[in-house]
Parts: sequence; C-alpha cells; structure tokens
Amino acid sequence: MPAARRLYTMPLSHYCVSADRMLAFKGLPVERIAVAYHDKTGLIRDTGQDYAPALLWDGVVVPWAKIPGFLEVQQPLPALFPGDSGALATVLEHWGHQVLEETVWRAIVTEVPATFGDARERWVFEEMQTRARGPWHVLEQRKPEFEADALDALAMVDAMLAKRPWILGEPSVADFGIFGGLSPWLYVGRAIPSNLSNLGRWVRRIQSLDTKPAGGLPVRASRAPRRAPT
Repeated sequence: MPAARRLYTMPLSHYCVSADRMLAFKGLPVERIAVAYHDKTGLIRDTGQDYAPALLWDGVVVPWAKIPGFLEVQQPLPALFPGDSGALATVLEHWGHQVLEETVWRAIVTEVPATFGDARERWVFEEMQTRARGPWHVLEQRKPEFEADALDALAMVDAMLAKRPWILGEPSVADFGIFGGLSPWLYVGRAIPSNLSNLGRWVRRIQSLDTKPAGGLPVRASRAPRRAPT
C-alpha cells in the first residue's frame, strides 16, 4: 500500500463513513488517519484544509464531495455508478447525507459525548452542537419525538430493500450515501430494530466489506461503469 494514500476520517461523520465503505467496496487500501473533533492541526498541515473526510492520494488532496467520482476513475470496477444509474444513485446518495442523516442525528446527538475519551473533545462537541441546535436540555426533552422521526426514516430505507439486496438492485453510491446517513445511529451503539429485517441485513452486508479486490462483490463486466455526473 503506498504510504501517500491516506483517508483522514472521523467515525462519527456520515461523509467519513461513506468514504470508508466506498474504498472498501472498491478494494482500495489506504492508511486511515483519525481526526479529533476538537483538533484539526494535522489535517490542515497535511491537506491544506480543515474538513474530514479528505483523501490524500499520491500527493493529490481529494475533498469530501469529490471522493466518489475520484474513486470511480482510479478503480472503475466495481462501479459506484453502474449502468445508467448515475443520476438516480446521486440523488439517493444526497438524500442519505442531507435528509436521513439530519433526522438520525437529532435522535442521537446527546449520546455522542459519552463516546469521547478526551474531556476537551466532549466540551467542544457540546458547545458546537448547542450553538447549532439550541439548549442541551431541550434536545434531551425532545428525544422521543426525534427518535420517532428517525425510526420512520429507517423504515423508509427498509421498504426500499424489501425485494432487493441493494438500494438500486446492485451496489451503487446510493447505498454508501444512505449507509453514511444512518451511521450515527450505529456509532452510538444503537441496534437496527428487529422489525426492520431488510435494513438489518443490508447494514451487515455493507459493514462486512473489506479491501479485497472488488470488495468481495461480483462485477458485471458486460456493463460499462458510469462516472459521477459533473
């Protein structure tokens, strides 16, 4: 593995989780560098910017929004945008990051501080989240409401998977965006509800990806991969 290929990542970040799983799916090993919530010094030094995920690839810094398209060029198969799915897969990926993640995040945000081992990191997290979302005690009081919304959203994903193993029938960037969106639920140690069995199987399928060639998944050689829409 080339030493210059690194993913700067935070396990609580939906975009980081998504990037990590796309790399595993593609069978592309990288060195994973953990970024603290309260300290971006190393990230800024190495990449010239302060947002994770960031991919450092043979001297090229790839920001979070460019990672799917970049990986598709570096390793065309297995494809993140298979067949003619590019536009739909991209829309569903964005729904996972912009809608699903926010719904899930509100339900679990007050549980995140307990996952930090550094008191400074906990303080910075709570301070930033309070500024963005309001008083901590109000977030706690509204937790039942937020949890109900999150479970409704997870049920929507379960329904998408009722008759297929992947969101669009075969793996695509849609799966990794949606998985990233629900990943905060898993990060704080919550289980997928047992009644959402389609979702549970899909989550385990994505979690089990490794960095073997082709991510352990079949490749349809007869279909040309589609690159990310520009």
